[in-house]
Amino acid sequence: MRAAVHRLQKHAAGWRMVANRDVFRLPTQTVAAVLIAYGFMTWQHIPEVAWGTFSALFVVRASVEGTISEAVARIAGAMLGVALGVGLVLLAQTADLPALWSIAVGVTTAAYLSLRHPTLSYSLVTVTILTVTPGDNLLVGAYQKAVAIIIGSVAGMLSAVCLLPLSARHSMRVNTAISIEIYGELLVEWASELNEGRALSSSMDRPALQRARWRASDMASQSRAFPLRNASWDVAAYRLHDRVDGLWRTVPLLERASGLALTENVRQRIGPTLYRVAVAARQQLSDLAVALRNKHAKPMPCRTAEPLSRFNNVLDRTSREGAYDGAERETVELIRWVWNEVSRELDRLCACMSEDPDVEDSDPERQRRHAKGRPNA
Repeated sequence: MRAAVHRLQKHAAGWRMVANRDVFRLPTQTVAAVLIAYGFMTWQHIPEVAWGTFSALFVVRASVEGTISEAVARIAGAMLGVALGVGLVLLAQTADLPALWSIAVGVTTAAYLSLRHPTLSYSLVTVTILTVTPGDNLLVGAYQKAVAIIIGSVAGMLSAVCLLPLSARHSMRVNTAISIEIYGELLVEWASELNEGRALSSSMDRPALQRARWRASDMASQSRAFPLRNASWDVAAYRLHDRVDGLWRTVPLLERASGLALTENVRQRIGPTLYRVAVAARQQLSDLAVALRNKHAKPMPCRTAEPLSRFNNVLDRTSREGAYDGAERETVELIRWVWNEVSRELDRLCACMSEDPDVEDSDPERQRRHAKGRPNA
C-alpha cells in the first residue's frame, strides 16, 4: 500500500512539472480563454463573437501579471481607437470630408500614440476598422466591438488567474537564483581550469544557463508591466535582477582572462589562491540564491573579502620578489583586475539583498583593493 501511494505521489509530481511548463500552460490557458469568451457571448447573444475570441486568444501570456497587463492594454487601446474612429467618421460626415481624410488622420494619430505609448498599440486596429468600414450604424457597431473586446480580454484574465496560474515575480526570483548558481559553478570551473592548465569551457555551452537568464528577464518585464502589489514590494529582487546583468557582463572578461596562455610559474603561484576565491564566490552566490527563493531569508555576509585579500597579497608579494617576467606580470595584473571586478559585482549583489540596497562599496579597504587591481591600460 505504501509503495502504491509513493508511486502515485511520484506520478502526481511528474504531472505537476509537466503542467507548469509553458508548452502545456499557455495552450491550455489560451483554449480556455477562447472557450470562455465564445461560450459567454453565445449564451448572452452578444454579436461580434470573432472580436471577443480573438481578443481572448491574443492577451494570454506566460504569467498572470503579463496576461493582465496585456488585457488592460488591449482594452485601453480599443477604447481609444473606438473614440478616435467614431469621432473622425462623424466629423467627416458632418463636414462632408472624404473618407480618406478620416482614415489618414485616424491611422496617423493612432500610430503616433502607439509609438509614444506602446500599450495603446491596439488602437491602430480599431481605428482602422471603424474608419475604413464604418457601416450603416456606426455607433452600434463600435459599441458592439468594444463590448466584445472587453469580454475577450476579461476571459483571458480569468483563464490566467484560475487555470495553472504562474506568478511572474516568483518565476523571476527562481530563474535569477538558477542563473547565479550556474555562474558560481562557472567561476569554480574556470579557476580550476586555470589552476590545472586545462582548456577553458564556455558559458554558451550551458543551455540551462541561457534559458534561466532569458526567463528571468522576461518575467521581470512582465511583472513590472502590471504591479499586483505596491511598487515597493520585492524591491530587493528587482535590484538584484538588475545587478545580475552587471555580474554577467564580467563573463567575457573572465573568458578572456582564463583563456590566456599561462606559464607553469604563474599557475603554481596564483592558481590555488584564486581557486579559493572562486569557491568563496560560489558559496556567496548560493546564499543569495537561497534568499531569492525565499524572500524572507537573509543572505550570509559577503564571503569573498578575505580570500580576495589573500589573493591580492600573494600577487603583491610575488611581484616584489621578481617572480614574474614582463609578459607574466601583465597577465597576472589582468587576472587580478578581472577577479577584483567579479568581487566588486558580488558585493553589489549582497548590498541589493541587504537592508540598504543602495550601499555600494562603502568599505574603504575594498575600494583600495579595487583601485589597486585595475590595470594601468
